[in-house]
Amino acid sequence: MNSCLKALSAALPFVFLTSAFFASGAQAEYVTPGFGFNYSMDQLVAQSGGAVTGSEDSYQVNDSVVISQGDRLDIAPGMTLMFMDTSGNIGLEINGGLRALGTEGNPILLTGSTTTPGSWRGLDFTNTTVNSEFHLTHVEIAYADIAVDVFGGDVLLENCDIHHCLDKAVDISSANGVITNCHLHHNQQRTVTMTLTSSPTFENCVLDHNNLENSSPYPYFNVGLQGVNSPTIRGCLIDGSGIEMSGGMAFWSSSNALVENNTITGCGYGILCYSTGANPLIYNNRITDNNIHPDTLNWGFGVACNGNNAPILAGNHIQGHGYGVAAINGGHPNLGDLVNDFPGDDGLNIFHDNGLGDDIFAFYNNTPLAQMAQNNIWGSAGTLEEAENNIFHQLDDPTLGLVTFDPLGTAALAPVDQVPPVLTDVIAYPNPFNPQVEIKMNLGRESHVSAVVLDIAGRLVQELQTGMMSAGPQVLVWDGNDRRGKASASGVYFYRLVVEKESRLGKLVLVR
Repeated sequence: MNSCLKALSAALPFVFLTSAFFASGAQAEYVTPGFGFNYSMDQLVAQSGGAVTGSEDSYQVNDSVVISQGDRLDIAPGMTLMFMDTSGNIGLEINGGLRALGTEGNPILLTGSTTTPGSWRGLDFTNTTVNSEFHLTHVEIAYADIAVDVFGGDVLLENCDIHHCLDKAVDISSANGVITNCHLHHNQQRTVTMTLTSSPTFENCVLDHNNLENSSPYPYFNVGLQGVNSPTIRGCLIDGSGIEMSGGMAFWSSSNALVENNTITGCGYGILCYSTGANPLIYNNRITDNNIHPDTLNWGFGVACNGNNAPILAGNHIQGHGYGVAAINGGHPNLGDLVNDFPGDDGLNIFHDNGLGDDIFAFYNNTPLAQMAQNNIWGSAGTLEEAENNIFHQLDDPTLGLVTFDPLGTAALAPVDQVPPVLTDVIAYPNPFNPQVEIKMNLGRESHVSAVVLDIAGRLVQELQTGMMSAGPQVLVWDGNDRRGKASASGVYFYRLVVEKESRLGKLVLVR
């Protein structure tokens, strides 16, 4: 078994193909003049010379349209835009602004003229000016090549439904923004890609039944390849839906993401950290049963660290994999370190039912490196012997590094969603920020709240709150100054919230 497992060191580089990062150039038949005008759909019909036709909430886009810098297109609730070409060349390019603000009872539909994935190009957003805007609310996007293709601008997508697209549902390059409460499903290939220094927030989204072609190993979130990418992925449900070539998330070089309170289930694998500097913070996630691929050597892991990377895992429930966590090719995951002063790496991961056949591999250290895995729960017995049986390391093979797992965690082995949390809906926005960031949260009841800002070394920078706060929505503001009132330098910081027995650690990026 050991020789087979060591093949992992060469196996996992299979994972993702480089994708195209730039929106294809639009062959536009109509370009707005760029005079600072806000267009309605009827005004666009009147001025586009036939590129757009229709009326009374039903419009046909017959040739590509470019909204120039300074101009904005407003799409009202209940409108349908049908893109009439089937070659995949017609789309809507936004170099200015787009407001498509539907409602729950009156959504907006953007679709192709046929039910063929890729029949129209999709929405391209390329505005890098200060007043750029791309805001979609209750918008359904169907049968595009790339539904939302962003380069350089910040987007806001709320309650959108993106389905049956060909290449990607959302592609974000050199951009940020917020994508919240959206449903991405039944797309043919990639779901979400982020690269070229992109740090958006995905929150409370559902991603299921994607990569329907099932011919390439595409993760639902593919982060990295170029630049330092630091997205936040929080509160999302990722369901592989039995499509074996789908992974949950993959982080490439220099990806410093915050992955928090998500559920990843039914995929070929859970989370992959690949190559140098793929160091996400992986907190309080349910990573379960990502074992549907028949290749149990290369797939079927909860979290794999393949390369010179050091993600932090704390408070996760990792269950039902061939390998719960695997360290490969210099991977150095931090599963719990009670020695250092950093508050966000104190373990309390729960491992359950991970292994192949009769062999248990909750943590497989396939490196010569010493690894830290303190304060975790390795089963129901809560004994050191049980933990040793769950961990494959130097005591099993002298060429491997030693895993330090004592002391053990003491929390009861129970479903993490059994008790409703007091602290929910935590988000920091804008992030990156300048000059100030708002940390929003919701308290289930009146509670004592402690909130501090720490630097990357874990040192106290600012205290935001200590004392009772009432139930309901709450907002804490950090103005970027330290306790002496001095402006903090650009860089990465952390906020730490402690509410009763719950805690939350999040990343802040200050850009001066």
